[in-house]
Amino acid sequence: MDTRLILAWLHLLALGVGLAAVWGRARALRGTLRDPDDHGALRRVFAADAWWGVAAATWIVTGLWRLFASTEKSLGWYFGNRAFLLKMALFLAIIALEVWPMMTLMRWRRNRDLRTPGNAGRIEVISYVQCALVMAVVLAASGMARGYGSTGGVPGEPGGGTSPPASDSAQAPAAPAARAARRGDVSSGDSLALPAVPPIEPTGVETVTAADLALLASEVAMPLDGIEASSLRSNYDEARGGGTREHRALDIMAPRGTPVRSVAKGRVLKLFTSVAGGLMVYAADSSERFILMYAHLDGYAPGLREGAALARGQVIGTVGSTGNASPSAPHLHFAIARSADVTAWSKGMPIDPLPVLQAAGRRR
Repeated sequence: MDTRLILAWLHLLALGVGLAAVWGRARALRGTLRDPDDHGALRRVFAADAWWGVAAATWIVTGLWRLFASTEKSLGWYFGNRAFLLKMALFLAIIALEVWPMMTLMRWRRNRDLRTPGNAGRIEVISYVQCALVMAVVLAASGMARGYGSTGGVPGEPGGGTSPPASDSAQAPAAPAARAARRGDVSSGDSLALPAVPPIEPTGVETVTAADLALLASEVAMPLDGIEASSLRSNYDEARGGGTREHRALDIMAPRGTPVRSVAKGRVLKLFTSVAGGLMVYAADSSERFILMYAHLDGYAPGLREGAALARGQVIGTVGSTGNASPSAPHLHFAIARSADVTAWSKGMPIDPLPVLQAAGRRR
């Protein structure tokens, strides 16, 4: 069975069990307040506390495993996501609140501390607060799954984060790259933060014509260096998700950290994060008829932002395995769609990228 599936299942199961246990501990403590001599209520307190401890330990172990083994997303992605940082802050608050109840209940078990209604009442209140915090953790995790909290560039990632201020000497070599950008082609490994460009009027149609394909083939180039389109096999029509959906893209295998280049001159439409695609870039070509999507990135290029102009060949990120890609098989998920309006960046008529890239290769 998939390790990622098992870890995700255990992590979510621990959240559910932990919430039930800490709630049960609070309710059992209410029973001891009503009757301090009710040993049945005390046993329920200890049982619920034990389950809470097991759930918390499972939660911590699976969470750290998923984080540092990058089973779902890269470490840099997590620490560049505000929803994850909120989730961690809530988790630390839960742990901090647990210190005194844990020590007090341990003394109760060993009969080393007098069980007073005051102590029982305080642990009950703390338990209810922890219930609320656990539910807030679930909300933060749901936000992460929906793509909330992403800051765009990911600090600490290859090619991610914010570029340091450049000195005069560092800016001097940029002139050739800027001239290349104006021509619509960048062959160097430097990424560019080009000025924003005004959008073109929407075409209003999604129909793919022979003229569209010819235009696209004249504009695009391979997104990864050292790979010929003629050597690739199309996986556009492959069934995914147990046959529930079609792939509608081209997977190009490459080592993690390989630069991903913009295949065409155009502009950035959206920097997006999703459970399936991980770190993603949606871009428009120069005619603004086509949406070009790059997914499973390990990080964004420095300075990349929504609305910025792109030159063909400009580095926009690096190959990775974020999202639902296997960590052992980093690759670029590249898709093309004919769009009636590129501002609706997640919609459009899918086009098999491989024939387009092969046609572009034959033109050069």
